[in-house]
Formats: sequence, C-alpha cells, structure tokens
Amino acid sequence: MTKRKERANNMRTLRLIYKGEKKKIMEKLDYYGITELPYLLVLSGKEKIRGYSGSLSTNELFELNREIGIEVIGMYLFHEYYDGIRLSFDATQALSSQVTRNILEIDDKQEVEFLKGRDIALSKEDKEKFKDEPKGFKIIKNKGDFIGTGNLTEDRIVNYMPKERRLR
Repeated sequence: MTKRKERANNMRTLRLIYKGEKKKIMEKLDYYGITELPYLLVLSGKEKIRGYSGSLSTNELFELNREIGIEVIGMYLFHEYYDGIRLSFDATQALSSQVTRNILEIDDKQEVEFLKGRDIALSKEDKEKFKDEPKGFKIIKNKGDFIGTGNLTEDRIVNYMPKERRLR
C-alpha cells in the first residue's frame, strides 16, 4: 500500500462532527430535553457518536490520527437512527441533569430484570400506565436513578443494557 493510500485510510478512522451536523443532532436530542452537549462530537462507525472533552485541539487530533490512526476517542454517547437517537448507558448518566422528557419509571422488580439485560414484558397495568406514552426510545428510571435506555413497544420495553454492564 502506498503512503498516500495509507494516510487516506487513517484519516477515515476519525471524523469530527461540525456545526451543521451537530445542530441536526441537537434537534433530535431535544426529544429527551437535552439542549447542550459540552463535547466535541466524533463519528465512530456508521451511526455511533462519541463525545470528546479532552485538552487536545482538533488540529492535534488530526495530527495524531495522521501519525498513528485513531479509531476510538471519547465516550460513546449515542447511536443515531434514521428516526431518532438512542442514548448510551453512559450518556444517560453524563447528561442526566438535562434529561426531562421521554422517561419511563419502572418498579423494583422490573429494575432487576432490566439490569440483567432482559426485556420487560408489560403487564395489563403497565400497558394502561404507559398508554399515553408515544412508542420509541425512552430513558428508564427507578427511584430517581437513570438505569439505561429502552424502546417502548406495544407489549414490552426492549432492553439496550450493554452486556458488560448487566447483573449476573
């Protein structure tokens, strides 16, 4: 492989998200009530977005990327879909002070199931409780603590708890 191709491949591993794109992302994050992201946003893969808050400038990041090729930098914040954004487990904690919308409160028994990585089947009472909630991604909460992200459907809350964070 020529040096030119090698350098071009390295530059593809790091893609910063600038004003125009960030504005569109912020519009989607308003779904949760989030109005501020104090991070430099970096695209990781096709849809994963990470937040970097370190002291390196963008020029220094590009120089470092040119020299060694950066594949991952910052904290994984969210996954962008065509119809919305799903916050990561870490983002629910890092941005908890801003999250004001699309929160589902679950009980203690459901919390244990959720923390084990299982989907939560909705009982008749749960379906009644959530009947006015629009279907889609939600922040899951128990007793004042955010515990992750789920997707509310007609009959369940689909769990997105990362395997490495699940209770055994």
